[in-house]
Amino acid sequence: MTSPRFAIAAAVLLGGCSASMSVATPSRPGTATVGPFSHKRVRPQWAFPASVAPNVQTARPHFREVVSRLARPRARYGGIYVSEFLGTSIFAYQHKNTPNNPPLCTVGPVSNPNGIAVDRKGNLIDPDGGSHTVVVFSGPGLCGSKVGSFSDPFGQPTDASSADAVNGEIAVANIFGPSAYDAAGSISMCTLAGGCTTNLKNSAMYEVAGVAMDKRGNCWADAADGGGTATLTYFAGCSGSGEEATGFLNEYYGGLDFDRFGNLVTVSAFDSKIYIYSGCNPACTLVGGPFPMLNEAVYGHLNKTSKTFCTGDFELGQMDVYHYSPNAVTRWYSFNNGLNVSNVPVGCAFDPRSRG
Repeated sequence: MTSPRFAIAAAVLLGGCSASMSVATPSRPGTATVGPFSHKRVRPQWAFPASVAPNVQTARPHFREVVSRLARPRARYGGIYVSEFLGTSIFAYQHKNTPNNPPLCTVGPVSNPNGIAVDRKGNLIDPDGGSHTVVVFSGPGLCGSKVGSFSDPFGQPTDASSADAVNGEIAVANIFGPSAYDAAGSISMCTLAGGCTTNLKNSAMYEVAGVAMDKRGNCWADAADGGGTATLTYFAGCSGSGEEATGFLNEYYGGLDFDRFGNLVTVSAFDSKIYIYSGCNPACTLVGGPFPMLNEAVYGHLNKTSKTFCTGDFELGQMDVYHYSPNAVTRWYSFNNGLNVSNVPVGCAFDPRSRG
């Protein structure tokens, strides 16, 4: 597999950077800054590292809860959450936003969120890359109040997955480790009450983009290894040293989700494709795809019935919504009202989420 060209997103959109640009990777307060990495011929720049944005190298110590109501009181029946990497709020839109209506409400403030997620109870999870914290907002229904947060000592959070973020475990993907001496990404196993107590690592994981936890409490990490090759790693029981999945065909890394049939839906970010697998514990069987996306996107999630899939199209600054089945993924519509392409829209998650 050829080396990835992970230079398309925030660094490019903000500064017109090229793939050869050297960008320092994220650091935590009190630790050494991680230097540039070299993966074969092209240094892959993660789509949305906190270090490409100004004034985010130092974590902000405290956030005060703000819940903004843009159009009406808290929506009762759910909708679509959207994050912008350089935005300060997470937006909530109506389901089936074919008229391209503005957000119903927002939650925040947030700092460099990437792959936002919703748990089975409708709680919103914000992996807050700029503050190195994970924030949980209450559900069901949109734009609930902040329930709590915890710091992530194992790296920069970039994605999350949980069945019950308030009372249960949360699997948090860290794109990179906490320092130059522990640079590889990982999966943190955390709880809202107790913080992060376990760190899952594997040699196949260097830059970790996505994480998914299934109904049985198993975890998968979508990453690039030290050579820039896309990998999928399976952690039985969300513990241990993990096993690299075989039969994983994605060209690039990206977000993960489960459909209602138990299939693993994966985004191959920079070649704009969706692959659907069964198994991957550790042997993968391709059951659908690759299906083309409209544009490049890192993250995507399914709705409750697994009939609709939404991706964060950072190229055009919009959310692209698709009709979904394991046999076909076809574009339905896009919306962008209230979004700003220069803020790098990237995360998209349905409330309620897929029951897979």
